[in-house]
Amino acid sequence: MSEHKMLCMGCMEPLDGAGVCPHCGYDDSVPSLPSYLQPKTVLDGRYIVGKLYSLNGESAVYIGYDTNAEEKVFIREYMPDALCSRTREAPDLKVNAGAVVQFKNYMSEFIELNKSVARLRTMSHILAPIDMFSQNNTAYVITQYTDAITLKQYLADNAGELTWEQVKKLFPPLLTTLACIHNAGVLHRGICLENILVTDRGELLLTGFSIPAVRTVNTDLAPELYTGYSAPEQYASSDWIGTWTDVYAVAAVMYRLLTGCMPTEPMARVGNDDLLEPAKINPNVPANVSKVIMQAMRLNCDQRIQTVTDFVTKLFDQPSYMQKMPNGATQTIPIQVPKQQTSKSRKKKKKKKNNAAVANAFMLLGACVLIGFVVAAFVMLARMLLPPTGEQPVTSGTVSDIPPIVSNVGTSNEIVSSVTDATQPPISSEATTTARPQGNPFVMPDLLGQRYDSVASNPTWKERLEFDVTYDYSDEYEKGLIYEQDIEKGTTLYPIQKVKISVSNGLKVVEIPDFFDPDTGARMTREEYIAILDGLNIKYSCRDIETPNEMSGYVMAVYCAETGGEVGGEINVAEGNTLYVDVSVFTPGLSLAG
Repeated sequence: MSEHKMLCMGCMEPLDGAGVCPHCGYDDSVPSLPSYLQPKTVLDGRYIVGKLYSLNGESAVYIGYDTNAEEKVFIREYMPDALCSRTREAPDLKVNAGAVVQFKNYMSEFIELNKSVARLRTMSHILAPIDMFSQNNTAYVITQYTDAITLKQYLADNAGELTWEQVKKLFPPLLTTLACIHNAGVLHRGICLENILVTDRGELLLTGFSIPAVRTVNTDLAPELYTGYSAPEQYASSDWIGTWTDVYAVAAVMYRLLTGCMPTEPMARVGNDDLLEPAKINPNVPANVSKVIMQAMRLNCDQRIQTVTDFVTKLFDQPSYMQKMPNGATQTIPIQVPKQQTSKSRKKKKKKKNNAAVANAFMLLGACVLIGFVVAAFVMLARMLLPPTGEQPVTSGTVSDIPPIVSNVGTSNEIVSSVTDATQPPISSEATTTARPQGNPFVMPDLLGQRYDSVASNPTWKERLEFDVTYDYSDEYEKGLIYEQDIEKGTTLYPIQKVKISVSNGLKVVEIPDFFDPDTGARMTREEYIAILDGLNIKYSCRDIETPNEMSGYVMAVYCAETGGEVGGEINVAEGNTLYVDVSVFTPGLSLAG
């Protein structure tokens, strides 16, 4: 009996024989979903696939076993079920007709996202990829297995509510990690109780990274939004997502932990925002903590706390004594009646003052040393976390050329805080003081693959970015999508920053579309078919064809003289190839005339 047959496909624990697993109760005889990988499938010659663990519109996660390392793993498969399918007989994904471009674009984003997260795997508070490879016409990501429970389960085990003392011990390491992730140009977009794990050591792990298309509405993929935790901009495709989106989610998680109540869904708050402050639900929540959480959950992203660093700073900022006192409260200060001091008592007090001054000096010196140590440690940590400056960005998103992640993947990079022209002379300190950037800093987003009209009309970016647009044909991107930007994502900017972008005029070479309706099987009318050609930027010329048995106005045949292509063939749009479209003209006497 082979090794994988000795393992339970539900928990990857050893089995003595077939049947129900005594560890997890998994029954090997229960059929699995045919659209997903079947248990006992072997990937890359080493990974055994177990039962389906979870799925969303972007990917599927399976429990797995690494036969080389002899340990459990998680296997994430790029599987956008709205764009592809699979049969039980064959593991290869079959891309739906007309969805090839979207499938490849989203897979490129999937690969790039996981490579970015893999560079941060030296951090101890995320579940990062340890291997990547291509197979079955798709891409796979391997992460380490953990027995940690979700924060949702942890909350249930603690009577459904945590104290502020518990929260402020749990979250600082996770928030520091999230700030570093943002500095690396990566957004999570799905922070919630289910995507935060709690280890047996009481540490939090962030998991559940997915591409933007599955964390917003009105895309080709089924959206995965989390009620109460997803920010309002994720429900409107015209609004832009940024670091403030993750800030909203983290604050919503804290709201849930401290109050025991699920935050109101943001779209239900529009027009009638009745969300109560945490302190009004739970009086034990500190007033300043309550107010900061509400600031981080504002519906308008411009009025919201913008970065995790600002959120942490305000959250743990200790208010002064007078701020702690309730409005209108008074304090009785006892009047001290001075006594006549003798020369001996004055000498003692002077000596005490001198001793206190020395002690204060030593305390100040110790504090400076400690601050210097913390700053040095933070700089070293930042250099370790990000990839080296010489690393080339990933430009290929096809299945056939996914390089595997190896153990020596770079994990450091210089954090770019501004973009300057290298040809300009250095700016003096005096000039820097007078030309100090104005406005709140923000992180340059990843515009690649986004629709330019949505980006340009977004009020958030009208006040922050000025676009210099160039239109050209692309080999990968559909018409209207941004495929180049001259400022790297993750760069810290100040309003208003000019960014050069390239917008696709459409694919250079496209497939000649069929003129039969895929749903009804009927011929398309001239108007219906031309609408499809216009969407693909295909130049066309209509010719009338007399037909005795077909009503007028229907497409009978198509042909491209330059390429010799017909339906399913290729036509070069960039070179101006013309597609000739033969349209029926009903001629009843044609057949009688011979």
